[in-house]
Amino acid sequence: MKININNLTDKVYLDEDFTFDKNIYDNKDIVALNNLHVKGYVGYNTIDNLEIDLNVTGKMVLKDSVTLDNIDYPLDLKIKEEYEVNEEFLKEYTKTEQKTLDIMKILWENIVLEVPIRLTTVNDAHMFGDGWSLGEEPKNDEIDPRLAKLTNLWDKIGKE
Repeated sequence: MKININNLTDKVYLDEDFTFDKNIYDNKDIVALNNLHVKGYVGYNTIDNLEIDLNVTGKMVLKDSVTLDNIDYPLDLKIKEEYEVNEEFLKEYTKTEQKTLDIMKILWENIVLEVPIRLTTVNDAHMFGDGWSLGEEPKNDEIDPRLAKLTNLWDKIGKE
């Protein structure tokens, strides 16, 4: 989705589906991005700043933090930003010679910010397995033989 900002006299309205190349989110927390749709507009406001007002919907597939299973995570993102069109903006978001704005870069930056740090569907935080545990370990009343003499010492101090 590219927009020529030199010829932008009126707002450009967007209402379309889009996809990202899988290489963009490969080696990220995102497994897949499905059913992405953008709706909104791009245009100049009264003070000649570029105004972007978009709503992005879709579904992210993320890994469960505990089980590593795939989880469908709904995406409903509101992007409302204003940019001063200067050299820095042109270098970062456009092809400088053509001054063509690539909306995909702005969409990607905002989608990445929506990825939760930790996501899980596991309700019980006290899971235990063979050789690993999550949460508190079960109580074991057996005293480690290496520390048994300390117990006797403690009993001796308590009697004095």
